[in-house]
Parts: sequence; C-alpha cells; structure tokens
Amino acid sequence: MSKIFINISLSTLYDGKRKKVRVRPTQGQNVPELWVSCSKKQRNQMIVGTVFKTDVKLIESDKRKPYLKATNKILGQLSLF
Repeated sequence: MSKIFINISLSTLYDGKRKKVRVRPTQGQNVPELWVSCSKKQRNQMIVGTVFKTDVKLIESDKRKPYLKATNKILGQLSLF
C-alpha cells in the first residue's frame, strides 16, 4: 500500500548530471527526501528554485528505487527563488 503525504512543499532544481529540471521536497518535512515524479510540463513552466505545494504519494516497486509521485494539482506557489 502506498503512503500519501498531504500539502508537501517541493522545489525545482537543475540536475547537471541528467541535464534537466527536477523536483525534490524541501527539508524539514515528514517526508522521504526522494526525487519527485511530476509532468515535464509542470517542471518546465517553473523557474529553477521555485517552491510550490502539492500532495505526493510514495511509490515502492521491486523494479526500481522508491520515489515520490506528485499529484497533477498544484496547491500553491510559495516563491520564485
């Protein structure tokens, strides 16, 4: 069963290794600090460093490392840097 985290602050950052914008939870929350899967459209419409809130679900699979999956609904944008 997947665990759902409500109203989590996430931030965009540039991953030089993968050469793309990625998303992680901000520090100090009761959520694993894993990469967050969300739509490319959502990631690319935000400036790197943008902090926003959404619900996330922990995905655990035998086929890959655990990760967080964002809902398609962004609850609010907190900052642009």
